[in-house]
Amino acid sequence: MNVKISRFDVFTAAEELWKAYFDHADAIQLEIDPENPPLPREKRKALLRSAFSIPYVNKYIYLALTESGEAGGLASLSAENQKSPSYQANKHVCNMNLSVLEKHRRKGLGTKLLKHLTAELAARESAVTEFLSPVVLDSGRGFFDRSGGTVSLQQSENRLYLKDVDWALVEAWAAEGARKNPATTFINTCVIPEADINNFSEIYTETMNQQPLGDIAVRIVITPAQIRLHEEHSRADGVENITIYTREKDGSVSGLTETGYIKEAGHKVWQMLTGVRASARGRGLGKVLKALMLLHIRKAYPGVKYIATGNADSNAPMLAINSKLGFKKYLPVFLYKLKIK
Repeated sequence: MNVKISRFDVFTAAEELWKAYFDHADAIQLEIDPENPPLPREKRKALLRSAFSIPYVNKYIYLALTESGEAGGLASLSAENQKSPSYQANKHVCNMNLSVLEKHRRKGLGTKLLKHLTAELAARESAVTEFLSPVVLDSGRGFFDRSGGTVSLQQSENRLYLKDVDWALVEAWAAEGARKNPATTFINTCVIPEADINNFSEIYTETMNQQPLGDIAVRIVITPAQIRLHEEHSRADGVENITIYTREKDGSVSGLTETGYIKEAGHKVWQMLTGVRASARGRGLGKVLKALMLLHIRKAYPGVKYIATGNADSNAPMLAINSKLGFKKYLPVFLYKLKIK
């Protein structure tokens, strides 16, 4: 198949390339998740440029353009650089999303694109030895199987539709959690107070690394500076990130949950990390944090239809809480590892 593979620069790309990029991305999203309409293109353009300005990661996008100018294939790459506090632990990994339009599959385009990406990484990110790629479509699984990839982790996007929520149960969890933890303070904020930022970054790092990762060898480190940068980007991008966390009598942070909301995608809220420090487990903090966040969402975002969250299928404790709240599996996601060295 005759295609031209070129790097797509989000800061300088011409409008015809942006159109090719968005036409491809929209077609893939419609195939994967027709219930989730894409954000307006100008909003996504701004969010992409913001993401590419984060100093801790190097990001790349490549388009495989056909003779007609269509992006038959698209790949996005992300690798930590030496400014990242977890670079030494994760420098061997490059996160990759690779897609080929349905009409161009089984013609060698994906293989050609993957070969190009491998050569590009050898030149630009010499420490990288493996791709990690989330795959939803059966065609994508077949491609990675044929390319020598292995499934490192089975995940799912799970959804809770607010019309199905048992609000009496949620309110009971919130009340029970407060009753069981009278010395614990529950904070709802979009900016972590300076007095808690160091402690918060420590528990964020701890709970991020509690998540099941299969045979993926990475170590995540989150610093106060990274949290502050994320807050700044969220404000500038029009993303409302809410964190509810627990502060103990001694001032330590013991648990947290966080969500993201974009008004242009007012039909959903994305539930991100929920975690409780190992030393604080057994007190129902996970349940009360999830309950308080649901009550916040009901009040703050009355137009929201559902909450989406990603979980490893092996994360039994979190899945048990989510199941009781009514979360159901919506999209299976297979995280593939592909060695390139």
